Amino acid sequence: EMSAVVAHARAAASTATASRRSAGARIRAAPRAAASSSASSDCLPVVYPTSMAADAKNAVVPPVRRRGQSTRCHASLRSAPEATLGPDTGITSDAVSSWDEIHLQVANMCAKYAGDSSVNGRVMALADLGAEKTYEALDDITVVDVYQAAYEGDLQECTTIIDVHLRLLAECIIQDDTTLVRSVYDKFRTMPPLLQKSSLIATAAVAEAGMLFIREDYELVEALLREQVESGEGSDEMMLEYAKSKVIMDMMDRIIAIIHDEKGEVDGELVSDMPDMPSVSVNN
Repeated sequence: EMSAVVAHARAAASTATASRRSAGARIRAAPRAAASSSASSDCLPVVYPTSMAADAKNAVVPPVRRRGQSTRCHASLRSAPEATLGPDTGITSDAVSSWDEIHLQVANMCAKYAGDSSVNGRVMALADLGAEKTYEALDDITVVDVYQAAYEGDLQECTTIIDVHLRLLAECIIQDDTTLVRSVYDKFRTMPPLLQKSSLIATAAVAEAGMLFIREDYELVEALLREQVESGEGSDEMMLEYAKSKVIMDMMDRIIAIIHDEKGEVDGELVSDMPDMPSVSVNN
């Protein structure tokens, strides 16, 4: 019976995701052209939403991103159109560990905490994260709309921003610490004030939209299992599923809170002392 409850929770989350994708596909306009074949080989390939599948169905799964590689993209900030995005004006793929490096860190974590059940929720959460989560976020119409409101150009940079932040989430879960978020966002402090604010706000908007979309499925599972887990009636499987969802939700909340602080946002309002620039709302 308990396994049936867990299965029901998972199925409900999957159904909700499929429903959102279907809605996005119906709303999305004509597909964009495929990325130029002349794009640099160390760039992530553009991953289009399902609604763009006519042009993207043959897209190749992106190669593993490794440290030392910088993603050069073909997009610019709408609030600063002269600022073409690149290694000096945006977050690049090498800002955090690659998925392969993260998988190795998870293996080391399992060896370090062998027999310690207190880390099971974190391990389960890490097993759930991967490049496919980036594709899930890119498949959502609202996430893509937030990106298109902030940037002008193809979806290359959107792919990078979301993937980097999901890998950042994984590393924070491994370390059980959010110090790395500040380190990644330190890059913006080296930019001129106007570009710093516009680039940070646009990046934060896309990252938050992507993470909140992924978070929705875990919120649903957590809500469906909460009563039985908190009453002590949950099975081991149910407890693990609940713990996994809580780990991801709680760490996302901590990361998003830091991002809000980095861009000077308090209670949904920007209060930074830097000159005002157009902002991008992540509200649906």
